[in-house]
Amino acid sequence: MPELFTIRADLSKVTGMTGFRRFSLTLLHRLGLRRSLCKNSFIGTASLSALLLVGISAEAFTFTEIASTNTSNFTDFGNGAINELGQIAFAAEIAGQTGIFSGDGGAISQLVSPAEGFSPDELGFNSAGKVVFEQFSTPGIFENSGGITTPLITEASSPGQIGFTGQSFFSPKLNESGTVAFEAVNFDTGEQGLFLAKDGSITTIAKSPGFDIFRFSLNNNDQVAFFAIAATAPDGDGIFLRDSGGAPVPLPDPQGFGTIEGIVLNDSETVAFDTLFNNDEGVLSQGIFLQKGEDITLLVDNAGEFSDFDRSVPVNNAETVVFSAGLDSGGSGIFTGPDPIADKVIAVGDDLFGMSVTSLGFFQQTGLNNAGQIAFSAEFADGSKSIFRADPEGPDAESVPEPTVILGMCILGAAGFKMRSSASSGR
Repeated sequence: MPELFTIRADLSKVTGMTGFRRFSLTLLHRLGLRRSLCKNSFIGTASLSALLLVGISAEAFTFTEIASTNTSNFTDFGNGAINELGQIAFAAEIAGQTGIFSGDGGAISQLVSPAEGFSPDELGFNSAGKVVFEQFSTPGIFENSGGITTPLITEASSPGQIGFTGQSFFSPKLNESGTVAFEAVNFDTGEQGLFLAKDGSITTIAKSPGFDIFRFSLNNNDQVAFFAIAATAPDGDGIFLRDSGGAPVPLPDPQGFGTIEGIVLNDSETVAFDTLFNNDEGVLSQGIFLQKGEDITLLVDNAGEFSDFDRSVPVNNAETVVFSAGLDSGGSGIFTGPDPIADKVIAVGDDLFGMSVTSLGFFQQTGLNNAGQIAFSAEFADGSKSIFRADPEGPDAESVPEPTVILGMCILGAAGFKMRSSASSGR
């Protein structure tokens, strides 16, 4: 059964200010036996969701724990991806071997068995339950559907599929129709290409020597956006958009951006990317932008309270953007906009299910779906690790009760339900 937890931004942790923190717990009936945050008590109900509201201006999120090293045989987690149904596929280690599993807060399903001997890195996951992943130890892109793993392309098969021997294959992207985009490289010859696999055939999106490709993204219309060094780019490099047919077309670059460090394309041809640029004062800065055609919008930069941003920045069809970032005041977190308080999803130092978060891993390109659900991993002060889904609850939650109200709520809970003491933490 899923554990649910809702959190708002903690004003004092983000800004260093004190005296503004207010806590409350709202006990909600949901889905089974869950621990309340009233001290040392359990409440047996249809279920419980603990609502922790900190601060007064942030959007609230409900957090569902998908998997945990505390409640399973998993010893570590790798990359993951969320699909349009809110299910998360993730790599996990068991007894020194890595498999791929999926869950939505209920039972965990095994997609790729650890016994198959893979060491998957980046992966994609769609609503049909198909998963694709890259493999380094035996180079290739593999796909799994219905519990059966098959190679999409390997070093041995690549000459006949893409025209050269691929020594490494990178960053498979999977859309809802099952199309896969991937990059292949031969380091000895310098050959490189970006390819699209659909219905059993592989077509070339862009290839050396005309393109030196760095980042790319696939949307549900089989369109691919990518950043490359190319003679056809306005300044020698740039973002290109390629439909399912035809040649790649460079997007306008009036800003003269440098290297694009992350790129994601939604279904309406809006591109989100992270890059270095000169701000209005002529200072070299890092920023996150949205671009559609000639329209370019700066969403956030590091001239304010953010110090830096991690690479890929997913954007969904509602143009919601999520990113992980460091803060000038110290620490880091996952955010949805330029205000580190109002736009915070979760940050290092926050409490989640009564545990202190010590590190976060955002799934970047594959960490956001069109419902605005966010997938990430977290490590806690006790060394345990979990995979979570954050569901947006909206910005206009009611005012937050004071701690005295929390005590009253706990007393009411004790009066209304049979409670028993808990000697263990048992998130």
